Amino acid sequence: MAAVLAAPGLSRAAVYKVGHCQVTVPDGWVTSRSRIARPDKKVWASLMEAPTAAEIVTVYRNLKAPVVSDGPGLTLMAETASYGGLTNKQYHAITKTSPACDADVTFPNGPDDALGRQIALSVKTVR
Repeated sequence: MAAVLAAPGLSRAAVYKVGHCQVTVPDGWVTSRSRIARPDKKVWASLMEAPTAAEIVTVYRNLKAPVVSDGPGLTLMAETASYGGLTNKQYHAITKTSPACDADVTFPNGPDDALGRQIALSVKTVR
């Protein structure tokens, strides 16, 4: 178990890890081959690893994802995307480590914004 997520209504959390990358999600989420999702599958997260953060940021800049914040250890980008007729928001949190990790968190526009951002910001590189 990981530390408790600091969002209203969340008392337990779990770690999702791929390669050298991990995020913290609410307990009870379901893992598939390429991501972890809330049981209703309306909110999900995937992880990607690259040699440098610049390689990941370049991909999202080409997709026109604006930078929300850029701190010494992490770049956060956001964009909207349409899947199956629904408009979703995506946070992309990229660590400035080597290797670099990208947490891509997708959710419907609206009340899940704080949760999506919180999950994205929990990304870290682990050895």
